[in-house]
Amino acid sequence: MAIWKTKWGWRADFIFESERIIAKGFYKYKDEARQWIKDEKESRKSQQRSSSRDKERDLSFWTLAQKYLADCKINYDKKTVAEKKRCLECFYKAVGDVDVADIDPPAVLDFINKRAKNLSNNAANTDRKNLKAFYGWILDMYGIMHDPTAPIKKKPHTRKARRLIPIQDILKVILMAQGHDRVLIGTYWHTGARKSEILRWTWADDINFEERWVRLGTKKNKTGEMTYAKLWMNDDLYKSLMWQWKNRHPTSPYVFCHMNPKSKYYGKTYIERRKTLKNLCDDAKVEPFGYHDIRHTVAKYLNDLQKINLKKVQQVLRHRKQTTTEIYVEGNYTDTQDAMALLELKNLGNFK
Repeated sequence: MAIWKTKWGWRADFIFESERIIAKGFYKYKDEARQWIKDEKESRKSQQRSSSRDKERDLSFWTLAQKYLADCKINYDKKTVAEKKRCLECFYKAVGDVDVADIDPPAVLDFINKRAKNLSNNAANTDRKNLKAFYGWILDMYGIMHDPTAPIKKKPHTRKARRLIPIQDILKVILMAQGHDRVLIGTYWHTGARKSEILRWTWADDINFEERWVRLGTKKNKTGEMTYAKLWMNDDLYKSLMWQWKNRHPTSPYVFCHMNPKSKYYGKTYIERRKTLKNLCDDAKVEPFGYHDIRHTVAKYLNDLQKINLKKVQQVLRHRKQTTTEIYVEGNYTDTQDAMALLELKNLGNFK
């Protein structure tokens, strides 16, 4: 730091970060020059701190997307994380690595419209949902009240009707299966469970022969937390799971796991058994169906054919909302049987 006097007044300079900073004018008094040095140093230090905070607070889309996905891996299953990752990667290609606050609704709308055109309205709605969740996370983590998805409306779409699997086809596949596979397929019929719920079963936590219940867990809720519900173990399920217990893997904790000793996955839980079910359908000479099709058929069978009320079916399927269960049992045409019978000619005798 130096202060010196010239014939025009006092001058001042100082060194900051190896750079010489010189006052641009002259000061009438020496104290004024000294105060300039003090103020200028504080100003530059403040700018340096602000710049440092900006570096630590990187709000670029790609940086925050990676942090968001890392958080999602802890809270959601692999399928959900993969869906969110695909959406964010596609959106990143569309907008580039800009600050999240610089993304406006027109940019989101353009992306959503292109997804609808290239894929479907349903796919566009899924991306809209995932982007909205991403900006909700940003608000929670960084306090940024900016959501460019807010004005974007859902696209209308027609829900594809799910094929109702004939019960006899499911029975044919169960009878075609052998050993552990028969127990697995039969378990889906006797519980109406989601695929992942059965595959993650462990003997210690999810099966109770004495009290005759099985436990099913899902993360399909707003918080993403695992929630559990118990279902009664009917006689068929009891017998098949008892056989599975007697013929279980000697050390694996899982109810359903790889049983081939030559496999590197021996004793590990299944990720999926899609090919197994397809091959069984081919062997049974029925149109191929998936595990979730069994769940839908269970709901329709209970509600439509056995006249189990919707509330009880909701309890079996463990839906949070009854409107979700209604999707599973929609189109129960036998509910109209009595009314339609009145239109038969034999019932019109009184009007002849």
